[in-house]
Amino acid sequence: MKKVLFATLATLALSASAIEVGVNGTRDYSGAADRTGYGVTLGKKFGAFGVEAGYNRFIQGGNDQDRYSLVGSQDITKVGPVTVALKGGVAYLMNQTGADGYAVTAGLGGSVPVAKNLAATLDWRRQQGQKNVNAFDGNQISAGLKYSF
Repeated sequence: MKKVLFATLATLALSASAIEVGVNGTRDYSGAADRTGYGVTLGKKFGAFGVEAGYNRFIQGGNDQDRYSLVGSQDITKVGPVTVALKGGVAYLMNQTGADGYAVTAGLGGSVPVAKNLAATLDWRRQQGQKNVNAFDGNQISAGLKYSF
């Protein structure tokens, strides 16, 4: 999974058109206790379609988690300045304790420009994992900023 994410990041970085780099804070509502996380993303838009590779770090007592994701998006509507997108993808969950594994994600995201190349983002996603990581199934909300160059 790490090799696929690295190859995606390299392809995005070498592409001729605009790249989006983002930072986010995430709240994970899954498992026995809610967790807070932070992350970075690297993405590219192709008209109304986008692709994004991400890394999030979740902190929960003695069971921290690294989450690597690859997500596709499709803009579905625009409400005033807000662009709403349908999102879906895969994630690899690496747990400090316990088993690692894969999960699928689906959700919605919103983006509103706040400056020429800067946008505020808000995403909701539902995660469903394979048996060894299904304790982390649930909802995640993230808010952040993306810079396009």
